[in-house]
Amino acid sequence: MLSFLLFVSAAHAFTSPASLRTMPSSPASSRTAVTMIDADTLLVAVPSVAALGVSLQQSSFGGGVAQAPMHAAMPAPMPKATEKVDVALARKNFKRWNDALQTKNPTVVADLYSSEALSFLPTVSPMHIKDGMNTEEYFTAFVQKNPFGTITDDSVQPYGNGDAYLHSGLYTFELGTGAERAPVQARFSYVWKKEDGSWKISHHHSSVRPAGPDMLQVARDNFKKWNDALQTKDPKKVAALYSTSGDLSFLPTVSPEHIKDGSSTEDYFTAFVQKNPFGTITDDSVMVFDDGDAYLHSGLYTFDLGEGRKRAPTEARFSYVWRKSGGDYKITHHHSSVRPE
Repeated sequence: MLSFLLFVSAAHAFTSPASLRTMPSSPASSRTAVTMIDADTLLVAVPSVAALGVSLQQSSFGGGVAQAPMHAAMPAPMPKATEKVDVALARKNFKRWNDALQTKNPTVVADLYSSEALSFLPTVSPMHIKDGMNTEEYFTAFVQKNPFGTITDDSVQPYGNGDAYLHSGLYTFELGTGAERAPVQARFSYVWKKEDGSWKISHHHSSVRPAGPDMLQVARDNFKKWNDALQTKDPKKVAALYSTSGDLSFLPTVSPEHIKDGSSTEDYFTAFVQKNPFGTITDDSVMVFDDGDAYLHSGLYTFDLGEGRKRAPTEARFSYVWRKSGGDYKITHHHSSVRPE
């Protein structure tokens, strides 16, 4: 309290006496007279000094160090602008990497990889590469294969505040020179992260794309389904294997019609199944479309037709187009013809 009173006494020297109401001091305290000032008057007369006094008083009673007056809050800094992370940016960075391969300089390629934290699982190496030196060693041999990558399917997942993203999908590499140059289908995962304002690869996993299903076997299995349906002698079961989506083209062996709907297909097989047909493929091949969602199966087959002694083989040619519909293959085109002599 004494410190506050001493402060008020000092403040009195900066205030006009006429504006302050004072209390007379007693004779006993004349040697250490302290002018008592009405607090309300002080607040009106010297508000800035009073406020400082309160600050000092609080510091004294609290045992702490006097705090500097608080300034007005500064506006929050604007957020730092970042690049839009999307497939366009991912493909742009992939092009930088692919262009680096074309220089055939392993150092240029390795410079695109992170020097802070790296996980690199190359296509044709058993190593888990975690540093720039091993990255450069890997590309020393790889660039000599004249690699050129082309993305065939990809997607992007951004992370953080747009300072990192995962770019993954499928790419095809042309490798080799001259007549020996050939494509290799592979899969990729890149994680690109911003380091000092530049995009760097912190993770790269590349692997040869596994072989898909044996489409010739798929085609033969579907032919067996069709042939087995014939053995039921139920035209509905045979017709159910044909598309009903309005995209059917059916040119039967022994009909002049061009059948385009399920009803006419069923009508055709109503008569055909009575001939006790059994088909055997004698030569075939497959052309695959849409990553296996459609294929053309064509070749030669022999049909045994009739009953008893009248049963005889008929050599014919076939073309089927099977297309996936709701997870199952359906026939969208069937052209069958007697094999010419």
